[in-house]
Amino acid sequence: MRTILLECGLVFCLILLTGLSNEISAQELVLDSLIAEAIRVNPDLKAAELRYKAFDAQVPQAGSLPNPMFQATLTNTSTKSWKLGKTAMSGTEYMLSQTFPFPGKLGLAKKSARNMAQQTREDYQAAKNFILSELKQNYYQLYQLQKSIEIAKKNKQLLEDFARIAATRYSVGEGLQQDVLKAQVEVSKMMDELISMEEMRKGTQAKINVLLARNPQDSLGETAELVFQNVNYSEDELQGLAVENNPGLKGMEFEINAFEAEYKMARRDYWPDLTLSLSYLRMKIDPTMDPTAERNFVSASAGLELPLYFWSKQRKRVTEKNYDLKSSQQKYEGMKNDLKFMVSEQFYSLNKYQEQIELYQTSILPQARSSLESAQTGYQVGKIDFMAWLDNQMTLYNYEIGYYLALSSYFQTVTKLEELVGKPLF
Repeated sequence: MRTILLECGLVFCLILLTGLSNEISAQELVLDSLIAEAIRVNPDLKAAELRYKAFDAQVPQAGSLPNPMFQATLTNTSTKSWKLGKTAMSGTEYMLSQTFPFPGKLGLAKKSARNMAQQTREDYQAAKNFILSELKQNYYQLYQLQKSIEIAKKNKQLLEDFARIAATRYSVGEGLQQDVLKAQVEVSKMMDELISMEEMRKGTQAKINVLLARNPQDSLGETAELVFQNVNYSEDELQGLAVENNPGLKGMEFEINAFEAEYKMARRDYWPDLTLSLSYLRMKIDPTMDPTAERNFVSASAGLELPLYFWSKQRKRVTEKNYDLKSSQQKYEGMKNDLKFMVSEQFYSLNKYQEQIELYQTSILPQARSSLESAQTGYQVGKIDFMAWLDNQMTLYNYEIGYYLALSSYFQTVTKLEELVGKPLF
């Protein structure tokens, strides 16, 4: 009997210390360090950055003149001897020509290219926000899983201890076999939950490693403790921030500017481009034929590209670019409306998780702990049975798991909002 009471006392002490004990980790996983590493090594982010640089390199190309043309011509060469000077007016001509687009075309082409480059820069920023959002969400999920595993292991240990106590009491005729079997069943259920949690933890850890360009199976340390923080923005303020800062929406603005420049450039295609040419002709004349003949000649010419088929070419191009412009404008409005909806959706989720966290902290967890302490005291003095204690213990376990799930979901929702509004919210 004394042995049973001693074991019960030790178990109750362990329960009281459950909330105070923490596992010591060899290395703390710091989120800011992971973010810096992801920006430095993530291959998808590097690809987006290189794509922007490639588009940026197109800007000076679009504003440059077409390549000049150099041409060399043999004139009036005899097919009998293939020598210059054997026929009248034979010689060598060198010509250089340059096409000048109608004024304004090059400027508009450069403007369009610059806006497309700026759009790809916003695409890079959007890719960066997405990758960092994925990293942070998985980090917060890893935190929740590590906490859940820690709680489950402690709960499993308590259940195993009580299973031994119940078996001891049953062996000396002071307990019920039902208590022994029930405790063993709960231990098995806890082991099953731990297996599932471990698999989820490994999967989440693999996602983080992939985002950091590491091997999926590489080990990670323990996440830092999360401290609840309020997001001090209203729904309207968040929507305004999103419209102002969201890189996807800003990229659409640059696309509209690019299509507007292309539309204006298409209208200028009705006007002809100018080509100027300058040539030099060196004549090879037999002196015996005409010793006084002039041997050096210079020629200049100007030509216009005539938009002769404007009804099927230039006019249709103007129509095409006008449709592109209007389509991008409508796409922008649709994206803006979708963005506002997504912000509102995440804002409502944020309020839900915030209320849940406050409820857990102020009511549910304190009440569940008090109820468990009362059940422990009652079981120790024989006022309540084992099943009542077990019910209180499992209730507290589920509420602790629920609290960390709500806390993790809150921070994940903040992260999604930050991706939408394009800036940190804390």
